Amino acid sequence: MTLRIATYNLKDFFSARTPGEAGIVEAKIANVASELRRARADVVALQEVGSDELVNRLVTRELADQNYGAPVMGTRDKRGIGCAILSRLPVLWSQVHTRSYLPFPKFCEGDPEPFADRIPLRRGVVHVRVESPKLGEIDVITAHFKSGRGVPLKTQDGQEIHGTVNESPRGCMEALLRSFVQRSAEAIFVRSIVDDIFGAFADHGICVLGDLNDRADSMPVRIVRGTSGRGALESEHLRACGTLVPDDERFSCFHEGLPILIDHVLVSERLFRFVRSFHIQNEKLRYHGSYLNDAPLTSDSDHALCVAEFG
Repeated sequence: MTLRIATYNLKDFFSARTPGEAGIVEAKIANVASELRRARADVVALQEVGSDELVNRLVTRELADQNYGAPVMGTRDKRGIGCAILSRLPVLWSQVHTRSYLPFPKFCEGDPEPFADRIPLRRGVVHVRVESPKLGEIDVITAHFKSGRGVPLKTQDGQEIHGTVNESPRGCMEALLRSFVQRSAEAIFVRSIVDDIFGAFADHGICVLGDLNDRADSMPVRIVRGTSGRGALESEHLRACGTLVPDDERFSCFHEGLPILIDHVLVSERLFRFVRSFHIQNEKLRYHGSYLNDAPLTSDSDHALCVAEFG
């Protein structure tokens, strides 16, 4: 018996906002159902979920024969998107990890918080513990980190400041650094969840997956993996299943038109010992262009589903 765990950023999985979007949403549902059916995953992490109704419809109608249980939904950001997990394995326990703001490392004990309450956890981290017949209990955690788009300087009340402070070369670099800080803080938060699990259960089955908006060798993803410092035990590392895919096939979306893998399945040594394959369903993936606020809905996603098989 095998176990299949997948992650899929659906891209703006919203209900129709206008009558003209109804047909696009129906096509999107059909496309998502087709990709999930192809993946045959026992556990699926979803990102950019904007409608509980649509996810519940998938489970009870289009994918009714796949025997998924009730979705575990996460909290959403200001844009209305969040994470969710579907499982046809028994869910022993579930939690959505939230924080009003994320701390950042200090230089010295007793220092004030470097960024006070300026780093939000915009989308709740969804966490389930499932029971696999052959591999035992597995903690599955999904997150959707801050994108690489720059975060402009704002006023105290949160309004973007227009002018050279944000538009100069230095201003643009500072905006990218703010984005990096936010993504790194999210990574530290997720890693703390992983550390707590390892502290309670040595050599446990752990899978962290989702749209982490960075490469496997980037600092934020290395933080989650536990490979950025000295002294970490081998059993506490998370392995990137994407390394099993040939270089020319290792992409899950396009950034500025170039292929990149930012959707990851990271697993503990206990799971990696049983990994059989990793597949990215990117054959029909297309570039959607640069991100635009209030962009129209699309019938496809700009991310490919990624699925790891264990046995």
